[in-house]
Amino acid sequence: MTANLELFNRIFEFCQSKIGYDTYDMLPMQDVNYPFIVLDDMQNIPVNLKTDVVGNINITVHIWGNDEMRLEVSEAIDKLLKLQEIESDNFKFKARLNEENSQLLNDASVANTELIHGVVTLVFDWFKK
Repeated sequence: MTANLELFNRIFEFCQSKIGYDTYDMLPMQDVNYPFIVLDDMQNIPVNLKTDVVGNINITVHIWGNDEMRLEVSEAIDKLLKLQEIESDNFKFKARLNEENSQLLNDASVANTELIHGVVTLVFDWFKK
């Protein structure tokens, strides 16, 4: 398994179990209840060393809530930003806290609906076990 997929799976599980929101790998096409989380773009930047390959991964996470869920969305952002280390079967991931960022936006992209949209970019260094 690749570092991308293993990190994606661990963050997906974290969002469902620790944050407690329904989590998707793409924006749902059917109506779903708010709040929910979407794991979005990932970028893997491998670094080839003489004896090993390491790298870092950026992942964008979206948290969606209705206009009364600013606190819930903000708390979910905080929980994601507190992720410091993650282990999977084959990799260790360590957060690059000084490179992560988040936004809390008002969103009117759905007709007649005001939404709260949290956007978090997480950055992890990865190492093979």
